[in-house]
Amino acid sequence: MIAPVNERFLIISLLLFSFSSLVLAQIDTPEKLNHTANRTPEVELLFCKGQSLLPVLLTTGQIDGYVAWQPYLALAEKSGIGKTVAYSRDFPPDGLWHNHPCCVLVASNDVLQNHPDTAVAVSVILLAGEIWAKENPDALAEITTNWLMGDQNYTFGSDTFSPTGLFGSSLSTSVFASQANLEWNDSAQLLFERMGDILNTIDSDPHNGSLNDFSKFKDSGPYSKAVDWIRFNDPAFSHRLGSVKSHIRIGYLMIDHQAPLYAAVVNWMYLQKEYGIALKSDESVKRPRYLELIIGGKKMADVELISAPTGQNLMTMMEQDNLDMAIVGITPAIGSMCLGCKAKIIQPVQNEGSGLVMATGSKVNDWDDFVSLAKASYAKGQPLKIGDPDLGTIADVIFQEALNASGLRGVRESGT
Repeated sequence: MIAPVNERFLIISLLLFSFSSLVLAQIDTPEKLNHTANRTPEVELLFCKGQSLLPVLLTTGQIDGYVAWQPYLALAEKSGIGKTVAYSRDFPPDGLWHNHPCCVLVASNDVLQNHPDTAVAVSVILLAGEIWAKENPDALAEITTNWLMGDQNYTFGSDTFSPTGLFGSSLSTSVFASQANLEWNDSAQLLFERMGDILNTIDSDPHNGSLNDFSKFKDSGPYSKAVDWIRFNDPAFSHRLGSVKSHIRIGYLMIDHQAPLYAAVVNWMYLQKEYGIALKSDESVKRPRYLELIIGGKKMADVELISAPTGQNLMTMMEQDNLDMAIVGITPAIGSMCLGCKAKIIQPVQNEGSGLVMATGSKVNDWDDFVSLAKASYAKGQPLKIGDPDLGTIADVIFQEALNASGLRGVRESGT
């Protein structure tokens, strides 16, 4: 029996599917556009409903390259099937995507209003995990490997290799930073504006007027207190906490973008010693689900880590009051909150980490090479085919903005 699908989840899925159409005037098939005068050079986008098919399509020659987020950039290079020719931070327009958002920490309004120090405690945990991660990159790769892969090697085709090297390469291109600086805010605001425009196309209520300021969907108060906690490094500071929820449910995704969380859990004794706070876990369990929040040497709450396959799933769970906080992509977070999910973004967790991969034998080595090849291929009637995780994903939106800035246009591949 098929379970009924949540209506809000369907709306969010539609929103994300339509998101990047605002980057383009309209996404059409190549056949339709052949009848348009003064055409802009086109790149065909093959939308794959996720990333798992991208390496296969590249290996079999069905696409010329793909845009994706880590670890699928590192996977292409480790397996020898492709090379990363440009990272998202270097996509045009120049400087627009420096330190751009990817994963963020979100808290429900119930937590923020009724148990505010819960958000402070989780913010401290992630901030401490971030600090440890930056100081121990090699150990971070091992922790991430154990959490995501266990003892398994990574196999692609006939090649088998250790995932530690894969995640080491992948993690080195992500920015683990919890401070929303000017660059982060500017790129987040642009993503938010695109979302507001799309919302106006799927319902009759105007969103651009009252929802045109991204800051309305942020609450940096818990993060500010967490920074003070870390800065003063005073165990007595923890005793000044007030309301902490007795059972905290934290959602996350099984990807390496969540590495500061893994580091904080695995190194809970270090965090307890250095900062007076920890998520205590059973050390015999490589991927613990049930933990204890320890503050000042005392148990303050039971904590449950709940994984989900997509950010939309996590935000739907929060809307249904099945999560208190979540580490999730900024796109589903924005979409859900615009549609009524009562939550706020607390802080960044991971930034950047996306890019463009081309086949190993390609003569493309940077973005300018890609633009030249795309224009030349289109002039010959053979537009480049680029695999894309899906419309509306961060990688998709940034890539299509870059195409437009370079005098190109993304169109849906005719076989999609």
